[in-house]
Amino acid sequence: MHHIYQTEGFVIGGTNAGEANRYLKIFTRDFGMISGSAQGIRHLKSKLRYSLQDFSYSSVSLVKGKDLWRVVNAEKKENLWELFRKDKKRLEIFARSLSLLKRFLHGEEKNEALFRIFSSSCFFLANSQALSSEELRNFEYILVLRILHHLGYLKELSELKSFSETEEWGGSILSRIEEYKALALQEINRSLKESQL
Repeated sequence: MHHIYQTEGFVIGGTNAGEANRYLKIFTRDFGMISGSAQGIRHLKSKLRYSLQDFSYSSVSLVKGKDLWRVVNAEKKENLWELFRKDKKRLEIFARSLSLLKRFLHGEEKNEALFRIFSSSCFFLANSQALSSEELRNFEYILVLRILHHLGYLKELSELKSFSETEEWGGSILSRIEEYKALALQEINRSLKESQL
């Protein structure tokens, strides 16, 4: 009898396999970035089909295999592509941040703090309709700083600590970073370059 693990995760994307299967990359709360297979998902009658679309946030049931996980059940909590598809800028920010996670997270390693930061950021982005172009750009700077900080790639600069070491999105944080924008961008580029990933 295989043990079934329950967790939540963001479906980053995948590749088709065989007649109707799909291999997926899922950033999960309990296991970090995993590779999983979903059998028969591309059949129109598949129950998993709509719960495991790219950019979905879903509750997933997993069985641990030798080389990869098997997704045996899933329930969609939110389809973020649907939420963002009418706003190209938000969709691009979300897609780039998922791509960043995919680039940096190799091998399964639980990082609940990073998962919490990423998920709360996504839902802040989805629920804050009145953000200007500048605020959206500043949001992305702060999110990337937080991701890099939690992965250990960010230098401890006192000017950026109040942005990278908090989970809060309220108040004036999106306008406060304006003063440190050049430094933030410089530090992001340095971290990405030095990571060699």
